Amino acid sequence: MLHQAAEANNVALHIARVWKESAADFAEFDALIILGSPDRLDQESQRPFLREEKRLVRAWMNLNKPCLGFNLGQHLLAEAAGATIGPSRAPHVGFSEGHLTHEGKKHPLFQGLRSPFPLFKWHDQEIQSPLPRNMVLLATSKDCMVEACCLEGRPHIIGLQCDNYAGTREDVAAWVKCDATLLKAGTDQMGATTELFENANRLAAGMATTCSLLLRNFVALLNP
Repeated sequence: MLHQAAEANNVALHIARVWKESAADFAEFDALIILGSPDRLDQESQRPFLREEKRLVRAWMNLNKPCLGFNLGQHLLAEAAGATIGPSRAPHVGFSEGHLTHEGKKHPLFQGLRSPFPLFKWHDQEIQSPLPRNMVLLATSKDCMVEACCLEGRPHIIGLQCDNYAGTREDVAAWVKCDATLLKAGTDQMGATTELFENANRLAAGMATTCSLLLRNFVALLNP
């Protein structure tokens, strides 16, 4: 969905696969989008690319340019801002609903978005309470306290716990293939693979609309 949303909003994407190649000199880019992964921040010994990704995220935040982090991307941003990332009460696997907070309803990223809004998630880590004073809670859910957040005074640096750029049936199949263990751990909470596919089909239009809206609003942050 991200590619379709980017095309619809005239956004040119440069993809850096940091797990197998060095990132380009990104200072020349207008914004950074950090996509999700079931990897955890404490897995640097097994996933050496995480060290480089953490360095890149800190460097980008020092540039103070717009940044949107999904899933692991949110965790990277939050950790760099002083938050603690740890295990969630139960794995976040599949589809659920998020609710905008008072601050979230005013935030530029969520303008035009109805609350509650659909979420697609695939992780068993989340931002822990209490939040650092420099973080603003933008969205929450019954399963996760921090579904969305930004930095105080820097609304253009935003983290989302979800993977709303990748919730199609094909995306779900890829997530299952990537980390079936997490799916099994969350079966009681989110249902089996068949149910995930059914939900992906049922929510496809709404997920695509939400993804396009979020990207359009994020692009608008480039020219405040």
